[in-house]
Amino acid sequence: MKKIGLITIYSVPNYGSVLQAYATQEVFKKMGTDCYIINYTYPNQWHYSIGFKKPNLKNKVAQFLGVRAIHRKQKKLQAFKKKYFHFTKEYPTLDALRQENWNEYDVIATGSDQIWNAKYLKGDSTFMLSYLPDNIKRISIASSFALKSLPPQYIDKYKKHLSKFNALSVREQNGINIINNELSIDKEVKIILDPTLLLSKEEWLNLIPRSNFHKTSKYILFYMLDYAFNPKPYIFEVTAYLATKYGYKVIALEGYKKKEEACGIEMTDKTDASIYEFIDLFANADMVITSSFHGTAFALNFGKPLVSIIPNDKGDDRQSTLLTTLGLEQCVIPIGTDLQRIFPIYDTSSEQCKLNMKRVKSINWIKQAISQ
Repeated sequence: MKKIGLITIYSVPNYGSVLQAYATQEVFKKMGTDCYIINYTYPNQWHYSIGFKKPNLKNKVAQFLGVRAIHRKQKKLQAFKKKYFHFTKEYPTLDALRQENWNEYDVIATGSDQIWNAKYLKGDSTFMLSYLPDNIKRISIASSFALKSLPPQYIDKYKKHLSKFNALSVREQNGINIINNELSIDKEVKIILDPTLLLSKEEWLNLIPRSNFHKTSKYILFYMLDYAFNPKPYIFEVTAYLATKYGYKVIALEGYKKKEEACGIEMTDKTDASIYEFIDLFANADMVITSSFHGTAFALNFGKPLVSIIPNDKGDDRQSTLLTTLGLEQCVIPIGTDLQRIFPIYDTSSEQCKLNMKRVKSINWIKQAISQ
């Protein structure tokens, strides 16, 4: 049995980050490998030394007590990871990783998620596997830059470390352009599906226990993230328009604070939802409106009518690459699109067929990458 080490981002309070790590672990398990998630502390003292905001005692106490919805969400995500993640011992720093003997591993994988996003990771070479000796096989699984181009100060570092990879895959077209053109790495780079899409909707429902959620009426699932770009107020305008048009209620997973900000739409706030509720909310939704990549991914996996809001500058093409791959350009909605030109409903059977074909190809790529 092959032993695989996986290093990725999972410690941020974000459903997508946690679920992509879990999905990657499960995909490797399905392939008959022994997968360990490398328990790297992120952020750590190095990140704080270059400007990352360090949590103060007040925030730590608030999170422990679950004072706000976001704190309760963090506790639930932590409980999920503790129960389901197959962790290594803890590595508090990059130096601690360098001191480890990695020869017992057949492959070290990095990805998915925005592990190569220089804007947020500030060139942390841990996720480029800089700590590995040259003899260790290294692969990337649908890794993401979430940028159109790299800042010039990071070019040499990225080129040095990514050129050592035995197999490279990314989530978006910009990633291929960065590796082949900006970094001048002459290797094949493959676009594969995000790991959350490598598990079918049936597998998600079988792997994740059901929550106490009970559907009482048709609803739009609203899931807004605004750290990468600001979709407000447009995303609220879209939600108000479609909720009125279809007569649906709105349940908010993230991004809703008060109806005055949301164009007067009253939403049921589920900011503190558990992973179990997250899956059930997508599985039962009648429509999804999101600015999130993983919101887009789960809507597609469950075959839900979808509005995927993207920025106008095309710097982050994760959502558009995925939707274009499946022939669903109609669901790609740049900020400012005329509301009457939004058509979230698509041919689900065709979409599911294309998605399954992409899933098979992506899984086969991973199998080949770890066996070569």
